[in-house]
Amino acid sequence: MSRYVVIGGGAVGGLFAAQLTLAGIPAILVARGRHLEAIRASGLRIRRPHGDDVVRLATAAGPAEVRLTPQDVLVLATKAQDAEAALTAWAWQPVHAEPGAPTGLGADLPVLTVQNGLATEDAALRRFARVYGVTVAVAASYLTPGEVVNPSYPVNGALWLGRYPDRADPAAAQFARDWTAAGFAVHSVPDITAWKARKLFVSVRNGLDLLDGNDEGKARAGALLVAEAEAVLAAAGIVPAPPEALRAGATLTFEPVPGHVPGRLSTWQSFARGAGSEVDHLNGEIVRLGRRHGVATPVNERLQRLLGAQAAAGRPPGTHTVDELLAVLADLRG
Repeated sequence: MSRYVVIGGGAVGGLFAAQLTLAGIPAILVARGRHLEAIRASGLRIRRPHGDDVVRLATAAGPAEVRLTPQDVLVLATKAQDAEAALTAWAWQPVHAEPGAPTGLGADLPVLTVQNGLATEDAALRRFARVYGVTVAVAASYLTPGEVVNPSYPVNGALWLGRYPDRADPAAAQFARDWTAAGFAVHSVPDITAWKARKLFVSVRNGLDLLDGNDEGKARAGALLVAEAEAVLAAAGIVPAPPEALRAGATLTFEPVPGHVPGRLSTWQSFARGAGSEVDHLNGEIVRLGRRHGVATPVNERLQRLLGAQAAAGRPPGTHTVDELLAVLADLRG
């Protein structure tokens, strides 16, 4: 049986490691700081609509505390902005086979990349031969050390998983079976890039959660962000999965969790914890492709600039307004 080494202990990574452990599938969670301390002291508390699970997890603070074997599967569950450093840290760690056998490297192991955006899979390919992209629809939140809130019940989330570059791969089906046993709705797909692209249409709107403003203004801004993303991906020749397929595959039931305020997306959670910004890999990905293919992306660029400067200054959610974002349209007309 494979052991899953889940690198990144946030909402998604923590939930992954907990669900695998509860299913009897070997897993180790690589976390840090106060979160790691709390998990080691009292277990990881998964707060659910109908009660909590406290899961005692195998943990590590980094690769120096994990003795890798050929049966391991690396699950990169960091934010996109932290993926490059994590890939470098794990690729060149020794992998210990049977006594007398040659020692391999982490780069010989399969790696599952869970990040939003389109950049992490290519970054992984620089080091790892077996890369599997994963698109996630998970509503979990992580704001308190030692605790993850998951309002989705009884299915914990939906995953689309496939070999990168896009092709069918029998190992993907085995991974899908393991994650299904862990309580997720899993879809093994031969075109993971299409699913990553479809999720990006959702993710480019994440930053709006950080802006002050009314729902009408945010809806208008969201439509503009998505329209730019659609134009850019078309120019780049990237065909997203159809929206109805994503909705059909992510039919989840959400119920209230006592004391939890729902609706805060992952980008907001990162800002609230002071953990940096993935906006450069979401809106910034649209800006990069737009510049490369000659497609203007003024709204995505303005949002990236506003939130990039906000993160660099350590300012909280609500520092900027949706009117500041939409002012770029008046600037263009002027």
